[in-house]
Amino acid sequence: MDFFWMLIVVGSLLAYVILDGYDLGIGVLTLFERDATDRRLMLSVVGNVWDGNESWLIMLPMAIWAGFPEAFGTVMPGLYLPLIVMLFGLIFRGVAIEFALHRPLSDRIWTWFFGAGSVVAAFAQGVAFGGLLTGVTVRNGEFAGATWDFFGHGYGVLTGLAAIALYCLAGATRLLSKVEGDLRARMAAAVRPLTLVTVVAVALSAALLPIASTAHLQLGGVDRWLPFSYAVLVAIAGFWVAYRRAGRAPDRIPFLAVVAAETAGMVALVCLYFPQIVPPAVTIYSSASGRLTMDFLAIMIGVLVPITLAYHVFANWVFRGRQALVLEEAEGGH
Repeated sequence: MDFFWMLIVVGSLLAYVILDGYDLGIGVLTLFERDATDRRLMLSVVGNVWDGNESWLIMLPMAIWAGFPEAFGTVMPGLYLPLIVMLFGLIFRGVAIEFALHRPLSDRIWTWFFGAGSVVAAFAQGVAFGGLLTGVTVRNGEFAGATWDFFGHGYGVLTGLAAIALYCLAGATRLLSKVEGDLRARMAAAVRPLTLVTVVAVALSAALLPIASTAHLQLGGVDRWLPFSYAVLVAIAGFWVAYRRAGRAPDRIPFLAVVAAETAGMVALVCLYFPQIVPPAVTIYSSASGRLTMDFLAIMIGVLVPITLAYHVFANWVFRGRQALVLEEAEGGH
């Protein structure tokens, strides 16, 4: 049951990275878009689904808090600052997109706020994730580190920048299948340099991880190094397909390739870190809730996850195909 709940936690994190990741990436890309109509089109793509995509960000901490309370209690003090900054960025982004979609095209200020909030949230997520990967100091079951440990001597900054690059790549590939015309052409042109930047950032983060981390990275047995090797190959293939297929039909292939790379990266990290959940001291076995609690949580997840997935399927079906921009601007500015 402990391993099953670990899959729920990892699955929730992966679902959030895939779904809200491209939302955040599109938000960052709006900062570089000069055409007002195309900026509004990008906002419309995000505005249809962003609230549902963020539902996994609620599922993730709830799963950790309920299933692994000791892990939740030790990791939160170590990552308070980046997580609070992330939450403010997400709140600011949510407010900004609602205002931006109800303002005239000539009013760029709320669109800029939306992009800025996306940058802040993406960077903070990368910093927090990097801080977790490098390890949290725990003594006697309590956080015993310093306030700024999550930066990991600069490693958190690297993973923060890598998160922005990855999200921008996901956002650009997502827009390929949701828009058309000049905006699609610009996104197709942006995918290749974004892929290169992302690969460099991810490769550098991976290369420095053994140096920066205090965790016990394990690849000794065949049950670890074999799936890890396959995951690395899938990630490389995903980025290569995204690079090669940018701008070529069918347009959904580059985005699916990025999703495959993100999934493979998560599998590789599980192979490296399992059973650590808050490295290096807290494992899923030492921090798991009791059996009765786990059984109750399994029933709850068995109800909530299908409902959440059904909502995503329905929302994406309703807003399938390429996005059409409908402008309803009266002379008074609405």
